[in-house]
Amino acid sequence: MDKTLECKIIKIEENVKNDVNEFLVCEYPLTIFLNKMKIATLFCSPENLIELTLGFLMTEQFITRLEDIIKFDLDEKKGMAEVEVDESVISMKNFHCKKVELQSLDSNKCNSIPNFFDSINCKPVESKVVLSFEKVYEFMKENLDYSEVFKKTSGAHSVALCDEKKTIVICEDVARHNALDKVIGKSIKNNIFLKDKIIVISGRVSLEMILKAAKMQIPIVISKSAPTSLSVALAKKLNITLIGFVRGRNMNIYSNEQRIKY
Repeated sequence: MDKTLECKIIKIEENVKNDVNEFLVCEYPLTIFLNKMKIATLFCSPENLIELTLGFLMTEQFITRLEDIIKFDLDEKKGMAEVEVDESVISMKNFHCKKVELQSLDSNKCNSIPNFFDSINCKPVESKVVLSFEKVYEFMKENLDYSEVFKKTSGAHSVALCDEKKTIVICEDVARHNALDKVIGKSIKNNIFLKDKIIVISGRVSLEMILKAAKMQIPIVISKSAPTSLSVALAKKLNITLIGFVRGRNMNIYSNEQRIKY
């Protein structure tokens, strides 16, 4: 499978706007079934999927050795790894997962990659918010200047919540997903309306980050780094403005340019 995907974007360099093609890193949903129970969907690079499945099962202690596995089937097109082990291996494990019967390969309801986006239960974002492109640079600088932990260690991510004029909330964490959850949690705690706000992220944008923003109906996501192929596709589907590679006076607009004012 391809590791990259070519995408048409709007690139702004020193206030000059151009339509260009750029490569995205591919993000791939791999759903793991253990004895017909769906235990996880991992968002990963589309390679070494057998090894990823084995490593996940081992580190999560679903298995303790390779010999525990009776049967292993991987369907790359459908994004499914079906693993069978002896019931005695997992019978004592206290894990919570929903038992589902595996669908046939011909079933329209099958949990497969072509139907993946259709399974996401989230409404498209409806917002008339418009952001000056100068604010994109300003918000990113404020976000990156905020974290003393990052300056000392380079080991933390910071996420900011902004309105059209100023930064309202900033949180940091070793994981960017956690930092975003902290921002959302703090906003909810302080009764901050989210549907006209902007999220600014110091790190890469995965599908999960876009989905978190969409569930809160946040219309604009800005990142210093790269988005993945699934995050761009989901941003387009859910009407989110996604901007990446905001560095200096440069940025890439991947979806819904209409919310950016030049």
